[in-house]
Amino acid sequence: MASDGEGLLLYSAGFSPFSRRVWMALIEKGVKFEIYEMDIAENQENHTEWYLRNVHPRGRIPVLRHHDMLIRESITILEYLENRFPEAPRLYPQEDTSEYKSVKTILSLIDDQVPDPAIVTFGVARFPEFAENPKISLDKLAVRLEDRRTKDISSLNKHAEEHEDLRAGCESKIAYLQDILKAATDKQTFQQALDKYGWMFSEVEQMLARNTDSIWLCGDQYTVADICMTCLITHLVGLGLHSRYFGADERPLLSKYYERAIQRDSYVASFKKGGANVFKKK
Repeated sequence: MASDGEGLLLYSAGFSPFSRRVWMALIEKGVKFEIYEMDIAENQENHTEWYLRNVHPRGRIPVLRHHDMLIRESITILEYLENRFPEAPRLYPQEDTSEYKSVKTILSLIDDQVPDPAIVTFGVARFPEFAENPKISLDKLAVRLEDRRTKDISSLNKHAEEHEDLRAGCESKIAYLQDILKAATDKQTFQQALDKYGWMFSEVEQMLARNTDSIWLCGDQYTVADICMTCLITHLVGLGLHSRYFGADERPLLSKYYERAIQRDSYVASFKKGGANVFKKK
């Protein structure tokens, strides 16, 4: 392991595909790091005053702390790790290559051209008839959805009223939550979100069909595109949406790719809480 990695602390939430991205990248890079596992389900820890003031003003996850520096948003963190630890296994191809363009295309598909995964997450909680064999409790997810309506927004409003320096971030997060809840609890909007993911997966299926000799999404090099795609599909599997998108006759190349991807050591280790010291606030 690269000793330079000492001082890396990841604020993470277990079910978040964005947190999982960074966790896997850190394992791939072989750097030493610690995980601060946030309790966002029961105690809304990301909306506490200490987190809003000291880690992220909008209560977002993940955040990477490297010594005294905070790096926010998962893609920014992945780029930081690539630049900070270039001697470790690279997760981005060289910029002047077709592989690099493919990586950027896939990242754009995942992060820019489909609805926020939170809409799908809470949409399934509101409309469980869309799920088949979920790996998580949709009843608990429904409770979390109601908490978003009440506890989260109430807590953020309280911080905004009591702390001038936290007001802008809290108001921004409240607006975000209200937009997510509105979309997730409207059946037509939720269905449109599911359909948009289907379109995105079809685009990736076509990319795989054009590169049948490649091991990974963008060639023979394992990249951040593979990490992000694997984490997203895993999230949908957990919600019971896998059969909607994948099967022997439905995007078979992407389905086989996913079966390959989840054998990756970094993926397996991340679900066993490997590669790091994991702790929670006492």
